[in-house]
Amino acid sequence: MRKRGIIYGALAAISIVAVISVTFFVKASSSKYGTIEGKIADELSGDPVRGVRIVVDGRSTILYQTTSYELTKIPPGEYLIQVSPPSGWVKFTKKIKINPGKNRLDIPLKGDKIPDLKEIICFSESKKEGIIIEVRFVDSKGIGMTEYPRLPIKIEVTLWERIGEEENYKKGKKLFEGPVKDFWDSQSYLEKNKGILAWDKIPGIKFEDRKMGIMEVRVHLKQGNFKDIIDDVKLFPEKEEK
Repeated sequence: MRKRGIIYGALAAISIVAVISVTFFVKASSSKYGTIEGKIADELSGDPVRGVRIVVDGRSTILYQTTSYELTKIPPGEYLIQVSPPSGWVKFTKKIKINPGKNRLDIPLKGDKIPDLKEIICFSESKKEGIIIEVRFVDSKGIGMTEYPRLPIKIEVTLWERIGEEENYKKGKKLFEGPVKDFWDSQSYLEKNKGILAWDKIPGIKFEDRKMGIMEVRVHLKQGNFKDIIDDVKLFPEKEEK
């Protein structure tokens, strides 16, 4: 019985050594490679760029609704990382050095233009803080765009009081003319570019009169100037749903 116990003990010891050896081999093998990871997003908005392709040493990945990327099992060395975003963003390339283990590179994608931009359609929403101007970009097929970069933009408006009946009205007194503060709404599907005209910028307005207005919206981008008319601007805050 003692001899059998010695044999079992020896076998157990050999098994433990084998497991340790395999574990060490796996770790040693994996440590020969590097991983590159980081954040990739629109430079100005921080939003994900749908359909961007990242390539390093023949390894590639395509991202959709995420701003995180990772490429694994890259032999250490110097490489060229190539990033191909959809139309509207500038391609990104950079020489990088991959070391064993984790490597990090954050990639801000610079917007270049709004592709196939033909015109704008504008809407307004009267909130407690002011009149929100919503800008929708429309392509040459008449379709509202959903995927485009955030670009430097200037929004100017002229606001008149609306006189007359709903089907037979005209411009009345001019209430405001000039630039408005622009902002980006990542949660919006079509109208991500927006502006706000605060109520205190419109002198003499009385909410209780519940008047309507006409607004001309002028949008200035690097690729051109665009204009639209909103003829149903509420000159009073709408009740917000809770």
